[in-house]
Amino acid sequence: MDTQFLLILSSCVIDDPEEDEKIKIISKEIDRMFCLLQLQRSWSSNDFSINIFKISAQIREQPAECIRPIFDRSLKELLGEARGMAVEDTFVYPFFKDTGIELGKRFKRYFFARVERFIAQNTIMQMRHDFYDLVQNTGNVNGFHIEHILANNDQNIQEFGGDEELFESERNRLGGLLLLKGKDNISSNKETYKSKLESYANTLYWNETLREDTYKSKLDFRKMMQEFKLTFKPMKTFGRNELEERHKLLFDIASIIWR
Repeated sequence: MDTQFLLILSSCVIDDPEEDEKIKIISKEIDRMFCLLQLQRSWSSNDFSINIFKISAQIREQPAECIRPIFDRSLKELLGEARGMAVEDTFVYPFFKDTGIELGKRFKRYFFARVERFIAQNTIMQMRHDFYDLVQNTGNVNGFHIEHILANNDQNIQEFGGDEELFESERNRLGGLLLLKGKDNISSNKETYKSKLESYANTLYWNETLREDTYKSKLDFRKMMQEFKLTFKPMKTFGRNELEERHKLLFDIASIIWR
């Protein structure tokens, strides 16, 4: 995305003492608006582009403290137009509840990369892979791909009353997805959940939160859970209820990342 340049130039004056702060705020707010529209199934590239010009006029030569409220108003307007209703909050679970299948692959990879960085930063750990590999790289060696926790088999379909259409829409929700490196993703494609849990070891932090050993003697991880009131927990089985729990957990994490 390159629209931040237009907005930065609009907001700054010559020798602006708040230039650095404005650059940071605007770049963050564009990412926030873009992501929250995507995550709430309210994205329209045309409407987004039009609103960028509206925002540009509203923030022109304004102090840094005025920028966030203007973005918030614009985000609520875009959500309201997409949903056909008045919107008071910038991120709500009812809009997020079914999110997944309509999202582009690269955005899903970016979303889980942000989740991964959130966990790493708040548990004082290093990222195991850089953003390029997590988001952009599609190679078989270092590239990552979308992994469905629920494999497409009869047993899992029966978990959804034998309704294949419902099964597909549900397993594609963000709570039923994660990222795996190319070869790992291919090898786990048809495995049972029990076997998948084994393949999730030593991959990404988000994947490993499904495993019981993630929670043993991990003081920093428990501190993060308590600080942000996040309901991480291991899952020995994975069905409709577990998928919903993971989806709600992702909503809570996203609410912190893009707050």
